[in-house]
Amino acid sequence: MIHYGGVARVEHLPSADEISALPTFTEDNPLTILVSACLLGVPCGVDATSYGAPFQHTERLFGLPNVRTVAFCPEDSAFGTPRGTPDIHGGTGVDVLDGTARVLSDSGEDWTEPMIRAAHVMLAVAERNGVHLAVLTDISAACGSEVIYRGARSNGAHQAGQGVCAALLIRNGIKVISQRDYRTLGRLIHKLDPSFGPDPAARDHHQSEWYIGQFGS
Repeated sequence: MIHYGGVARVEHLPSADEISALPTFTEDNPLTILVSACLLGVPCGVDATSYGAPFQHTERLFGLPNVRTVAFCPEDSAFGTPRGTPDIHGGTGVDVLDGTARVLSDSGEDWTEPMIRAAHVMLAVAERNGVHLAVLTDISAACGSEVIYRGARSNGAHQAGQGVCAALLIRNGIKVISQRDYRTLGRLIHKLDPSFGPDPAARDHHQSEWYIGQFGS
């Protein structure tokens, strides 16, 4: 996280200026978004649900005629559905990619290498489809872009950071938005549909009371 004039900005989120500078997308030339499959309602979560998705605010974006979505679930790709619950131990997804943290299932199996392979498959899907950005499920050992669990989620502790797959996408220059980044999602929808008026009070996840209470501003 970096600060401009006292205002925090998360570097992996597209800024207001970056969104404004996007070209005009049409049905024939749509904005292509890589999406965590569960956000599109695919029942690929650890418990074979979509964690309550689809959500109204993301559906408004995904349903625009000048948007093309590319769905992918790296955990389903690596471990199938339903499955055990993976979490990162000893760091964040960045550390897993660098070899200094591990991904363990809730039964203690080491799932580090399959998760890294799934991250590279996800990156290949993004590159093959020429995605402009990604919208991924936060608080996930794979797709989390702002918050993940600190060790086993049964302990209930969180940390600021990225999951393995989100970290690899970001490392390769792909902007990542979570389903909880309401301000950025609103700006993006307005760019694609100027009739939509973003909520001026909307905040991104790192600006929420919960996040600041957990980690500070």
